[in-house]
Amino acid sequence: MKHNIPVECLTDRSWNSRTRIWEGTTVTGTLIDFTAESAEDNWSKLITVGVVLLESNAIESIPLEFITTK
Repeated sequence: MKHNIPVECLTDRSWNSRTRIWEGTTVTGTLIDFTAESAEDNWSKLITVGVVLLESNAIESIPLEFITTK
């Protein structure tokens, strides 16, 4: 299934334990598909990620929790 949904994504993210929020760079792009990948912190755990075509024409897979629609 293919999608073409305008989204904003949080990339280059890190957890700020003082403020208890994720920090990173917000970029815009187009959600084109979904897939499953191994989690960054546990390779045996599968998570759902969105395949996003960024404005820079790069394609990146981003966990769904870091994707919001515009």
